[in-house]
Amino acid sequence: MNFNKASTTLKDTKKLIIVLEHATLDTVKVKESFQLLNCDDHADILKKHGKEASEARPDILHQCLLALFDSPLNKAGLLQVFIKTTKNVLIEVHPQTRIPRTFARFAGLMVQLLKKLSIRATNGPDKLFKVIKNPITDHLAPGTKIYATSFSAPKCVDLFEFVPEIFGYDPLPVIPVSTTPTGVVLGSSTTNNNNNVNSIQSLNSVGGAQVRSAGESYYEGMEDEEAAEEEEDQKEKETSNNKNKNKRKQDEKSESDKKKLKTSNTTTTTTTSTTAQKKPEKKSDQLNGLQQVCIVIGAMSTGAMKIDYKHEEIAFSNYPLSAAGACFKITTVFERQWGIL
Repeated sequence: MNFNKASTTLKDTKKLIIVLEHATLDTVKVKESFQLLNCDDHADILKKHGKEASEARPDILHQCLLALFDSPLNKAGLLQVFIKTTKNVLIEVHPQTRIPRTFARFAGLMVQLLKKLSIRATNGPDKLFKVIKNPITDHLAPGTKIYATSFSAPKCVDLFEFVPEIFGYDPLPVIPVSTTPTGVVLGSSTTNNNNNVNSIQSLNSVGGAQVRSAGESYYEGMEDEEAAEEEEDQKEKETSNNKNKNKRKQDEKSESDKKKLKTSNTTTTTTTSTTAQKKPEKKSDQLNGLQQVCIVIGAMSTGAMKIDYKHEEIAFSNYPLSAAGACFKITTVFERQWGIL
């Protein structure tokens, strides 16, 4: 029974899995310390070993991680990122990781990762970065479709049409997420903050302006609903008063209305028959019933990816994009598909 429940929940969970392939993460010893090899600081070392500058571009990986982890898709918990280096090292990144803003701090973090094989969070037991065993398919749900992206791919698609097609349904409606209830002003002192927290909890318990997550229904406070009810009551009173006055006029127009109803009934029957014939067809599901898909992006400056675990290779632009630009475009499309602002 537990396996069946796990399989059903796995099919229902929405997840975009990004694999950053061919990332250049190499360390080099300079004097008495190790540094992350890059084309800006170690041009002499690259020339000495006969390597091109394009073979030492960890800044591309840094830009991709910033674009992915700053996206609303990741903050909604619908993104998983893996890194695959040129030396076949597979790295899993925790979704709640905050990527360093400067490249110098990012380089120091990567040197520590390659040395210790994992980086733990300072405020908890979670591992933000950890080296895991190959292959990548062992860490994906069974049946997950893998799409490799390349500008030279034979098939170029529009992602805004391609993503709904493979999932088998149109984009979900966008639902706003409220962070603070209406009428609650956050103060600067600790006492005001405590009172605000209590007021937020009380509003949530009573049923006022509730804090909702994406995918749930959203409505404003009870005051708006009461005002709408009062307006409806007033309208009902006005309509009841007008009914007595318009009784005679309705009797006179009853005969003409009957004739109109006969003609309208004939037209409605014809329209319903035509609409019954033109029912919208359901789109075919191409993801084996899953709500997960894996997209592989090359985290390098030049060259083509050589991977053996892809199912299909696609291009999604008529122009060559940077790796960070590709990450931004893909997350934007999936945010639209799953109704995330």
